[in-house]
Amino acid sequence: MEEIPFETIDAVASTFLEGTTTTVSSITSTTADVYAEYEECYNDPMFTIFTYTVDDMLLAASMAATVFNVMVIFCAIKLFKRSGDTMHLFILNMTVGDLVLTIFCHPNELLIRKHDFLQQKHLCAVVHYFNWIGLAVSGLSLTLLNVDKLIYFRWPLNYDRSMSKRRAAMFCLAIWAVSIGFVSYCWLFNIVYIFHQDCSLQMSPSKKFYYEIFTMLFCVLPVTSSLIVSIYLFNLTRSKRNATNAGDTSAFKNKKVLSQVKSLAFIFATTTWTSCSLLPYRIVNLARIHLFTWSELSCEGKQRMNWIAWVLVYLLTLNPIINPLITSLIYAPYRLTIKKFLVNIPVGNRPLYSYQPDGLQSDSSFASVRRNRNRRSSCTELASLRQSTEVVRISMSEPPVTPMKSDDGFSFESQSSSDKKLQAGSK
Repeated sequence: MEEIPFETIDAVASTFLEGTTTTVSSITSTTADVYAEYEECYNDPMFTIFTYTVDDMLLAASMAATVFNVMVIFCAIKLFKRSGDTMHLFILNMTVGDLVLTIFCHPNELLIRKHDFLQQKHLCAVVHYFNWIGLAVSGLSLTLLNVDKLIYFRWPLNYDRSMSKRRAAMFCLAIWAVSIGFVSYCWLFNIVYIFHQDCSLQMSPSKKFYYEIFTMLFCVLPVTSSLIVSIYLFNLTRSKRNATNAGDTSAFKNKKVLSQVKSLAFIFATTTWTSCSLLPYRIVNLARIHLFTWSELSCEGKQRMNWIAWVLVYLLTLNPIINPLITSLIYAPYRLTIKKFLVNIPVGNRPLYSYQPDGLQSDSSFASVRRNRNRRSSCTELASLRQSTEVVRISMSEPPVTPMKSDDGFSFESQSSSDKKLQAGSK
């Protein structure tokens, strides 16, 4: 859950109460003015319909994205065990951060806004806490993902030493330790807190710089640096491809180098998407804190900023929803692994018998009949092969046998017994 992008009634009233010492009558009149301002500036039916519709869509999308995040985590573990590439470890770390957002934070945020009985202080605090951690881990892991490729292409001889498996694992653990440590410090010492049951996040006026530190260190700087590195690597790869087309084929002769080059398309796509979805809200929020005062805006200005802020909040919510789709569709190893996984799921669960109307057969039924015929023919060939092998073994150790017609049916006699009968008959 993100901070409420506009000044709510309780937030305005609490700010007023903390900054002045007035009488009860003046407080009451100020609160009435705040409610009047709210009815005039924020009570827009179109805005209400917009938020309810988008909340429902994002709730369904979060559930679907959770499934994709789990599949990407499964693929990252499998590919890391197979190849040992540290890139998969950073993708795993980034996807776990996104999973925290899609499986817990975003669904609870959307449901809290729709249902009043869920607006509990403790639940809101837990959602805010894990939301900060998920955002921090995802942003820092994206930075390490770009740094990993930068070292590989700029200093390839030092790559194995600089980015070993153990060091990459230590970096991932350090990301979690720093993120959990900073967020826990802010909550344990009441730097941030939930003022009211509307789940709006409040901060002490003298300690608002902690939010700016979090925004800059865990969101703006990591994503901005990742975008710069990704653009640099994209241009570097394009120049090498142009050199290859010109006749210098030494750049991409190595298959490992070629696979690393193909992975840059995925890194560039996910970095660009993260920059477009995360940076606008952060920049607008910092500008709202430092460049203008909310109370000095006109009613039309507040309405306009309210729309802009909520659109950017929804764009920020889409970030962990789209990330697993980018990974599973653009990056070939993940796309192929997920494709095999999805194709193999129905094989063991397909029913043995299915109802088909008389005279109607689908393509799948013809395919199943063909598979059954092939299976039966292969079993028949295997049985005949085994029988011929047994006959060969018998012929190597015993005299050959020939079938004889009897009253009860066919019987087998050896060649020696038949010769004896012929000799007896001649006598």
